[in-house]
Amino acid sequence: MKSFCRIAIVIAVFFGLTLPLSAQARSKPSSDTTKSATDTIRVGLEATEIFSTIRVQSFSGNWRLTFMPGNQSPKTVGSILASATTPVATVSELLVEGEDASLMLVPKGIIARLSTEKDLEQGYKTVVIEGGELLSIEIPGHPPTILQGRIEIGNNGNSLTLVNTVNMHQFIVSCVSKMLLSNEPEVIKAMVIVVRTRLQYLKEHAAHPDTDYEVCDTDHCLPFAGCGYNRELVDILTTMTGNLSLMHKGKLIMPRFHHTCGGRISSAKDVYGSDNEPYHPAHDDIFEGKGSENCFHSPGFHWTIELQKFDILDFLSVAYAAGADRIYASWEPEKIDANGRIFQVLLRGRKPKSVSGIDFLQKLQSHFGPNSIKSMKFNMDVLKRTIVFRGMGNGDGVGMCLSGADGLAKKSVKYDEILRFYYPGSELK
Repeated sequence: MKSFCRIAIVIAVFFGLTLPLSAQARSKPSSDTTKSATDTIRVGLEATEIFSTIRVQSFSGNWRLTFMPGNQSPKTVGSILASATTPVATVSELLVEGEDASLMLVPKGIIARLSTEKDLEQGYKTVVIEGGELLSIEIPGHPPTILQGRIEIGNNGNSLTLVNTVNMHQFIVSCVSKMLLSNEPEVIKAMVIVVRTRLQYLKEHAAHPDTDYEVCDTDHCLPFAGCGYNRELVDILTTMTGNLSLMHKGKLIMPRFHHTCGGRISSAKDVYGSDNEPYHPAHDDIFEGKGSENCFHSPGFHWTIELQKFDILDFLSVAYAAGADRIYASWEPEKIDANGRIFQVLLRGRKPKSVSGIDFLQKLQSHFGPNSIKSMKFNMDVLKRTIVFRGMGNGDGVGMCLSGADGLAKKSVKYDEILRFYYPGSELK
């Protein structure tokens, strides 16, 4: 039955993918369709967190754990284990399916206790885990994450670090499965291409040049949560889109996207001050001949929240105050774009300070939660003790509106048209 369903899904989406994009896109050699499956990406997991304990468990397959002291590099594991004459104080343990190990950071390094009741107490700098199929990683206070590929657990002195090396295909499937709730094949194809393009761009432009990973698992780069969220339809469509990416004048673009625009897309120049993204202009989120705003069905199209005035003062002191000259008693919109989005905020105090709207939004959401102030497109009603925010949209409002793309797919718009609409001037190659 599972095989029959998989074949049915392939048949259902096949014709959408064979619609013409361009002669070049149709004539891609078959080797390109497997390129993302062979290229790898190093992902920093929970890079901003501080933690001293990790529990790992083999869900599928047998995993090899290699414990290395500070004088060895994870890249040398293979040659070290292969050479019987090299005097190296490494230890290798097999974690068979169903078994687990707890790794802890103590002053002398990383120590471990295996479910076989074996203890490794020498104190190590790095632990490399590879060889199996599915591995559960659990950090206290976080839900377990199911990973594939190669995992490196390091020690930076005050915290454990976690880097997962996976192939590009696995990363794309995980990212799209987690972010995109839509089941519309055309919007899934569009999002797969956007994530692939952004991933390739970040690899080329060193998003984290001073670390041992290439991308992080947050919105700063791309959300990644292992393979626990993976959907089979996303996996199929990721394979079927081959290696298509978005280009502008022969170069990869850095595609931006957000949850809901509220009917109007803002430009990257207004929101981020970027002059190098002509494919991110301001425009209405209305596709000619396809009805009203594409994202009108989104729960984030309109939103309202009421906050206490003293809570806002507390937010300003926590987020921005720094000494007597940097105490802010209020704030106000300073610059608003043509779409009604606040892209510059003025903090009022002894020494007024201007901050970007996107920085202000990120700090608001960090303080009040992601479902509080959803965007910088809002009006305020100031009452005696509270302020009522009435807004539209969810996110920065730049690039592809995910709810809008879902709306276009529901209106029978194909994935290449969706991408051209949200990234005008770009082309698929």
